[in-house]
Amino acid sequence: MSNFSKIVILILLVLSFLFIREKYGDEIFNFIYQLKALPKVELPKINNENIVEIPDEIPTEEVTTIAEKEKVSVYFLALDSNDNGIYKKVTRDVISGDDKFDYAIKELLKGPNLVEKSMGAYSEIPKSTKLLGIKHKGNKIIIDLSSDFQYGGGTDSIYSRMMQLIETAINNSNNKKIYLYLDGKQLNFIGGEGIMITQPLNEKSLEI
Repeated sequence: MSNFSKIVILILLVLSFLFIREKYGDEIFNFIYQLKALPKVELPKINNENIVEIPDEIPTEEVTTIAEKEKVSVYFLALDSNDNGIYKKVTRDVISGDDKFDYAIKELLKGPNLVEKSMGAYSEIPKSTKLLGIKHKGNKIIIDLSSDFQYGGGTDSIYSRMMQLIETAINNSNNKKIYLYLDGKQLNFIGGEGIMITQPLNEKSLEI
């Protein structure tokens, strides 16, 4: 940088200083005076009492627990090694919020799943059977099915489907009395041959 350039810059700085002093001089001096008048603030001293150590691992508490799923027993049919009919119990995990008894009956009407079928399980309950309702009245439970439940198959088939229903119901009812209705009416006879049924349902309901 040449001497001439330095002189020009110096002149500009002086002129700028004079201009600022002329225009803002009083305000600058007042600001500096106020800064000097401010009280001193002392920072708190650090000691062992106000030092908090952060551990390497912050302990956490479990706020949720994994609840065991409720299970229901559902009864289907199968053949043993001698091709004799047997009742095959399977279990289902109850979907959260569903009543245990209601869920068991619904699963019974659905029939065995693919895995259970591959293991020989089957059902004598007609697939056209519809669940019209389940009513819980104190110590009494009413299962209302469509009349399709009693059609199709002979006496052995009707006996088997009734025992599927009875076993599934009594094993999920907490000892409540269970009644079977078809199309809204209490069932006393079932099938074309008129098999007599005693109610409330139990394992001897079909015995004469």
